Order: sequence, then C-alpha cells, then structure tokens
Amino acid sequence: MNNIIKLTRTELYDKVWATPLTKLSKEFNLSDNGLRKICKKFDIPLPPMGYWQKLQFGKKVVKTLLPQQENEKEIKIHVDRTKNDPNPINSLKQIVTEKIKSNSALILKVSERLSRPDEIVSNAQANLDKKKVHDSYEKIKGTISTDRGLPNIVVSPKNVSRSLRILDNLIKNFKTLGYKVSVDSEGLKFAAYEDKIALYIKEKSNIKDTTNERGWKSRDLIANGKLAVKIVQYGTIEFADTDKLLVEDQIEKILIKVETEFQRMAENRRVWKIESEKREELRKIEEAKQKLKDEELTKFIYFYNDAHRWKKFMILKEYFEHLKSTNTTDKEWLDWAEKKLDWYNPAKNTEDNLMEDVDKNSLEIKKKNRWEW
Repeated sequence: MNNIIKLTRTELYDKVWATPLTKLSKEFNLSDNGLRKICKKFDIPLPPMGYWQKLQFGKKVVKTLLPQQENEKEIKIHVDRTKNDPNPINSLKQIVTEKIKSNSALILKVSERLSRPDEIVSNAQANLDKKKVHDSYEKIKGTISTDRGLPNIVVSPKNVSRSLRILDNLIKNFKTLGYKVSVDSEGLKFAAYEDKIALYIKEKSNIKDTTNERGWKSRDLIANGKLAVKIVQYGTIEFADTDKLLVEDQIEKILIKVETEFQRMAENRRVWKIESEKREELRKIEEAKQKLKDEELTKFIYFYNDAHRWKKFMILKEYFEHLKSTNTTDKEWLDWAEKKLDWYNPAKNTEDNLMEDVDKNSLEIKKKNRWEW
C-alpha cells in the first residue's frame, strides 16, 4: 500500500537539519541515498560531514540557509508501507504466515492414527513393515530405514507410526497448497514455482562410547526417540522434537517455512530474470554503439587511405603527363599507363582483372583465407 507524504521545501529542510538522514529516511521508508536525491532535486542543502558529531559534543556548527525559489512546488514522497521491514524475507514470511493461517483446507493437526494414507505413505509403510533392527547395518543403532525409491525415513520401530502419520499429513497439505509431490531414488521431493525441495524424517541420536571384550573402543550413534523432519534445498532446515513441542505440533511452522522458501526462490529467479534481461539489453546497446564506432573508424580509414593514395596518384599523374609531353613513349604504353591510373585513382577505382588481387594502398598481394579459391 502506497501513501503520499506532502511537504513544503521549508518543512523538509527543517527535518533534514533536525534529524540525521539515516534516521529520517526511515520515516519515509526510503534509503538515505534516496532522500538525499530528493533534497538535491529541490535544492535543499544538507548538513556537511561531521555536523552531527560536532553537535553531539557541543561544538559550534554552521547551518546552511535554504535558497529561496519563486513558485515553490509541493514535494510529494511516495511511501510504500509494504516495505516497513528492512529485511525482505521477514515481510515475505509475514505474508506467507497469513496465507497459511487463512487456508481452512489445510490440516494442521496430525491424526492419532493413519487413515486413508496417501499412496506414497502406504508404500513406505509396507516397506518398513518388512524391516527388522540390525544394528550392524544402520548408521544409527536401533533404527530401520526405507529402501531407495521411497521417502527417506530412518527411525526406531516405535517411531514408525508417528513418522508415517506426520509424513501423510505433510504430503496432503503440500498437495492442498498446489505442490507436485514425487519420489525418486533420492527420496521424497515436492515442487512449486519451478523449484524442488526434498524432505526426510530421521530419528535423532546420542553418541555413546563403548568398549568390546577385546578392549577396542568405538563411538556409536544410538537412537534417542526424538524425531526430526528435515527440509533440504541448498541447506538443511530441521524441525525436531523438543521438551515442549513435538514435530506434530510444528506442522504450521513447517508449512510456513516451506512456502516461504518457495516464494523466496521464485522471487530470486524473477529478480535474476529481470537483471539478466537488463544486462542483455545493455549488452545489445553497447554492441550497437561499438558497431557504430567500428563503422565510423572504418569509414575514416578508407577516407584516410584514399587521401594518401590521391597524393600518390597525383605524382603518378604528373609523371604520366610529363612522359606524354616528351613524345618519348609509345602510344601502347601510354594507353596501358592511363588505364592503370584510372585503376589507382581513388575517385574512379576502375576495375582491372589483372590487378584484382592487389591492395591499392600497399600495392601488395592481398592475403587469401585458406578456404578461398
């Protein structure tokens, strides 16, 4: 929502000399540089560097007078109230939070039993039902895990039911939000706005130092019963059981975080696209400028070379006229020389098949590309 603040030059002048620009700019929701540009546009002087420090320590300061203007225009500053938070991710999170909270179709409470599970959850359940605890097989002792091609779940048998109910709740909510949910060799993925995020459920663990009968010491990870839902994109975000909250109580937080990440990535991609288009536009402008410069230089080089060739041509022409006037040269040679003068003359450039490979400026044979015949 945009509001307009109207000020006279005198009012804005009084403000900028009463409050440092870095603080005053926040009143208008502008950067200090943005406010500085407005002051410059309306010829409003600003306090010099060191002014506020001198004022703070009671030193003498000089206040620049406001230049007078005839027919002073009213200053209008457009304030975008949606940008009150200097951190855009916080504003985005606030918008997403309202979106999630107002969506009555979302199920924010995890069921106490698995009812009509999603097909992905049913497949994971069938797979885990076949598993038994083999401490030597799992990194976290006391746990079982799903096979590849299924949601990535690593939990102790007593947490299987919880994990499946949490997973089922999240998948159904993701689909309500319009995400595409899929499973590949790396586990569960959900996609929105051309981006993908992975999710897996793991039981947290404690480190335990043990010594076997041979006296060999080892450090093992032992499942501690606390579940964690991990969201993986460029980094990992974890929602885990705490002393006060279970994962089941954090469904709303998970949905807000996921949607915020999707929105953030979509906005980053939109900004990148705009910046990319601007860079491409600038590149084309610079390319067009360079083309004009190159064409201009080429045109001048032709002009320069023709002028120097003209001077040489005049020497040849003068010599030709001299030979012609002495009657010491036969007519056949004079005809030949006259044709060569017409070929060399920059004002005529008559064609000569026998001289077509000669550069008129250097009088050297032109170099041919290897593919020219």
